[in-house]
Amino acid sequence: MFPANRGLHTSAKALARTRFTKPKPKPPKRENVRLPTQRTHHNNDLKITAPIPPAAANLSCPDDHPLWQFFSEKKFLRTPEELDSLSRSWTIPELRRKSFNDLHSLWYTCLKERNVLARENHLVLFNFQAQTEAYENVSENIRTTMWRIRHVLSERDWAFRIASENFAKEKEAFISSFEKDFLEAPINEDEEMFESLQRFQYAVYGISEYIDENKVDRAFVDGLKAVATLKLRKFALRNENIKTFLEESNDAIVDAGESFLLYTSENTESAVLEATNAVRELRESGSSVSRYDELETVQEYMNKLAEAQMAKVSEAEIQLKEETAKNDANLL
Repeated sequence: MFPANRGLHTSAKALARTRFTKPKPKPPKRENVRLPTQRTHHNNDLKITAPIPPAAANLSCPDDHPLWQFFSEKKFLRTPEELDSLSRSWTIPELRRKSFNDLHSLWYTCLKERNVLARENHLVLFNFQAQTEAYENVSENIRTTMWRIRHVLSERDWAFRIASENFAKEKEAFISSFEKDFLEAPINEDEEMFESLQRFQYAVYGISEYIDENKVDRAFVDGLKAVATLKLRKFALRNENIKTFLEESNDAIVDAGESFLLYTSENTESAVLEATNAVRELRESGSSVSRYDELETVQEYMNKLAEAQMAKVSEAEIQLKEETAKNDANLL
């Protein structure tokens, strides 16, 4: 017998097929099939027109588009005659008389104008191959103003650093001198001395009488404690209860919550006495502020105080409007 060749056997190929190699059956015909939108490859009525060349008339741009900042009065290019070539740079003595906000605004005005001139200078040089001396001269005058602004700001920064270093050396002596004058002032000078206290706390600790101007940091919290202690020492000389409270506190307020309550009280003997009673209640209830949570807690107190003041202002405005309406009605 001849051996059978397995490769020529048809049943072997059929058995070798799997579900992946077997051809898929033809799907049944579907009903309600949506016809294609475009039946043909192209429309017989299609006509090819010439391309539209780009021009300013073909383009539209909103008036508030940021790129307009690189154009002077929305002009594509200014001529050398239209440039302000007769002006000069700001001098250093002139800039020294300006505030920081004025210098800040002037800097960005110069920067904006230099960007406009840089674009125009590039167009004239590479597109029109013309002279750019007029644009470069105006840009150089503006650049001179800008480096003089930096010079003035550098002078102020160095002056502030030197003053801060000198004040740090004499800070303790200044604080001791002010506390002595503040505590020894008679009753009839209270109003004047508390006005001096506002200036003192702002100069030494950065505490402003306006809530929104304050930044709650470690110096701010330490200032609250110092000013609260100073107020207690002021009225302890006139009231025994306040004196007793100060002795119980070891002659200093060290809790941020207590200092905030005493600081925000009115600058009168009765108001400070009322605040000391409130602090006693806090101590009896065991309420205190950890030193690690002082900044966050005082910031919350400041936010609540600001909200309360805004509510008072709103109530006052509503009351004023009602009174004005009543007066108008009475006049009618």
